Amino acid sequence: MDLTNPDECIEIYASILQKCRKLYNLRLGFQVHAQLVVNGVDVCEFLGSRLLEVYCQTGCVEDARRMFDKMSERNVFSWTAIMEMYCGLGDYEETIKLFYLMVNEGVRPDHFVFPKVFKACSELKNYRVGKDVYDYMLSIGFEGNSCVKGSILDMFIKCGRMDIARRFFEEIEFKDVFMWNIMVSGYTSKGEFKKALKCISDMKLSGVKPDQVTWNAIISGYAQSGQFEEASKYFLEMGGLKDFKPNVVSWTALIAGSEQNGYDFEALSVFRKMVLEGVKPNSITIASAVSACTNLSLLRHGREIHGYCIKVEELDSDLLVGNSLVDYYAKCRSVEVARRKFGMIKQTDLVSWNAMLAGYALRGSHEEAIELLSEMKFQGIEPDIITWNGLVTGFTQYGDGKAALEFFQRMHSMGMDPNTTTISGALAACGQVRNLKLGKEIHGYVLRNHIELSTGVGSALISMYSGCDSLEVACSVFSELSTRDVVVWNSIISACAQSGRSVNALDLLREMNLSNVEVNTVTMVSALPACSKLAALRQGKEIHQFIIRCGLDTCNFILNSLIDMYGRCGSIQKSRRIFDLMPQRDLVSWNVMISVYGMHGFGMDAVNLFQQFRTMGLKPNHITFTNLLSACSHSGLIEEGWKYFKMMKTEYAMDPAVEQYACMVDLLSRAGQFNETLEFIEKMPFEPNAAVWGSLLGACRIHCNPDLAEYAARYLFELEPQSSGNYVLMANIYSAAGRWEDAAKIRCLMKERGVTKPPGCSWIEVKRKLHSFVVGDTSHPLMEQISAKMESLYFDIKEIGYVPDTNFVLQDVDEDEKEFSLCGHSEKIALAFGLISTTAGTPLRIIKNLRVCGDCHSATKFISKVEKRDIIMRDNYRFHHFVDGVCSCGDYW
Repeated sequence: MDLTNPDECIEIYASILQKCRKLYNLRLGFQVHAQLVVNGVDVCEFLGSRLLEVYCQTGCVEDARRMFDKMSERNVFSWTAIMEMYCGLGDYEETIKLFYLMVNEGVRPDHFVFPKVFKACSELKNYRVGKDVYDYMLSIGFEGNSCVKGSILDMFIKCGRMDIARRFFEEIEFKDVFMWNIMVSGYTSKGEFKKALKCISDMKLSGVKPDQVTWNAIISGYAQSGQFEEASKYFLEMGGLKDFKPNVVSWTALIAGSEQNGYDFEALSVFRKMVLEGVKPNSITIASAVSACTNLSLLRHGREIHGYCIKVEELDSDLLVGNSLVDYYAKCRSVEVARRKFGMIKQTDLVSWNAMLAGYALRGSHEEAIELLSEMKFQGIEPDIITWNGLVTGFTQYGDGKAALEFFQRMHSMGMDPNTTTISGALAACGQVRNLKLGKEIHGYVLRNHIELSTGVGSALISMYSGCDSLEVACSVFSELSTRDVVVWNSIISACAQSGRSVNALDLLREMNLSNVEVNTVTMVSALPACSKLAALRQGKEIHQFIIRCGLDTCNFILNSLIDMYGRCGSIQKSRRIFDLMPQRDLVSWNVMISVYGMHGFGMDAVNLFQQFRTMGLKPNHITFTNLLSACSHSGLIEEGWKYFKMMKTEYAMDPAVEQYACMVDLLSRAGQFNETLEFIEKMPFEPNAAVWGSLLGACRIHCNPDLAEYAARYLFELEPQSSGNYVLMANIYSAAGRWEDAAKIRCLMKERGVTKPPGCSWIEVKRKLHSFVVGDTSHPLMEQISAKMESLYFDIKEIGYVPDTNFVLQDVDEDEKEFSLCGHSEKIALAFGLISTTAGTPLRIIKNLRVCGDCHSATKFISKVEKRDIIMRDNYRFHHFVDGVCSCGDYW
């Protein structure tokens, strides 16, 4: 190189810098720049622009900007380079600022500058600036080439001005396939498919042949709008063309669009065909397929896709793929694998951190989430609204409302405003921890800031108030909502059902149908428990028929709810029939069926079903064993109970929880094995809870053991000071033992503590209407006929051996008064009403809110015999099936 010849030096240096830019060799570019300085070469306008291009294209943003700002002369190439850099980084506002600065400096933009500026306007959807730039272009007489016109057309479309785009398109004299494709894509993005297809017809008439991009625009548009069948139709048509076949973009458009619209199974099916046909997926394809696996919780399928990525280096190292895999493993409860994958990502972005934090939240890993959040801040990455939403909603979904609210308050302390997702998650957390005060404050924030009570916020408010025992306020919020979609209706129906307002829940379901709001799976799962609580079998059957008509009877959530509903309505055969006909039973199905057998006193049926479960190689969980041990307890299966309790540890490596211990206490104490029970309680690895002491107290009533009952009651009165059932049970035990003064003391204690006992109440459904009766009720219009029937029943059952058990009268009065008092029990009144209101042979189903008394139990056995009726009675503890003088409980209750 002749350093004495400036022109030669500049040309050679410029040539070297151009190669550095093409090879992305920043190090060599630095060396050339240093050489220029050392040799005293004057960095002219031309050489400066070449050097700037190197810094811009190799991503040295700060160095590039510093150099650009120091340049004494900046030509169109310099401006193009710096704008291209900012546009590529997504800093579209800076791109537009630089354009105006360029114009002010008198530099005329060219074919390379305008497309970048119009792209910035498109991405920002800033029509005003876009139109201003377009007007400036016309004012300087710049016509623009195909690329410039295409960017203008795209800008008008993305800014929502399809009318102007159409007029501009029609004014273009020469329209190539690139222009036509922009119009087709514009129409499909707006969902105007008829116009898009008309555009393709016009395109063919003008002699321009549609290409792969044209077809991909149609497929992508239909897929993204959720029209999977239409998208598949054009995909198949494209496959039949001679000139070209579906490429990776075509396959990805169909897969991504399907996944985004809830067609996850279809997305995975298309992905499988794509791989089988030898089309190599790209990072977007993989991310969409992994997201489909995430949505469906398909752990095995997701792992297979991950395995495929490992074999293809460019996919395994891709950030988009890495983030989707972190999200997938985290949401599929494999958080350790998610953390390993997170650690393997070479350059994590905010999406990576958000996915990992959300995964920890969904698992309830509070400490890990705190540590990761601190590490994130240490690395200079600031949390955004998505970070906090993932933490708040994740912990709420896990059931840790306390942790969710902690992160909500952290976010608030950082001065970040919540959005509707944050507010919905925080309200749900308030409902979980029953923090009505904070829930009201959030409600106030919503009203003050005029935040729309959208689906999420409105339904969250309903759930929060109902969860905090303020159902009336929840109903008030519901009535104020101007728009009520299926989510809002589901929330209020579920709120009423869970708050014991079952009749209201069913009334709301009818109102929802009249409002022409289409029900979904959640609606049915919310409504069925209302039928269960009321034992409203006829209404439950009607809902079942409605489910079949709506095509919702293939969902396991629904089928499991139906098994439970029929079981709680006393139709155990129907429960078993649904269970047997299920195409694919999950663990919940088995657990519910075992529970149904248990609550009906069919302990051996529950045991046999569990054996069948084991032979299929399925793994039980804690709920399985709780239901199984409860079934053993209801049927007095002591040997089987011990066997399954020990099996938890020996065969399944599961430590029994307090629920399983409570079942064992119930089983042993009901059998009168009090010494063994006390020894068992003493050896428990944790403090006994109210369920344990409640089981012992209940057994003391059966075996009339007031001394041991006092011991259990002392703990219960501390653990559940406002639970009336414990006081009443203790008073009953004293009364049955003739200790009237002690019984009176318990009633005085209740009065002192403000504890009130709900009156005994029974329900029976007759001719699609629920009739309720309270103890001593004389208000029913058919009371005369009911009393007459009861009198005749007493005469008939005494004839075959019934003797009134006056031990269940808890007042110190003479025997005649005691016997008369027994006649007023609500279950007897409901039973007599059922007998006079139904045809002979019709089974009767009665619910009682309290435990059925021993005399009513005895009387009902005799009534079932003399009336030749099946009588199914459900109290607050279990079911009793009375058939021909025998109860399914075997008098073991």
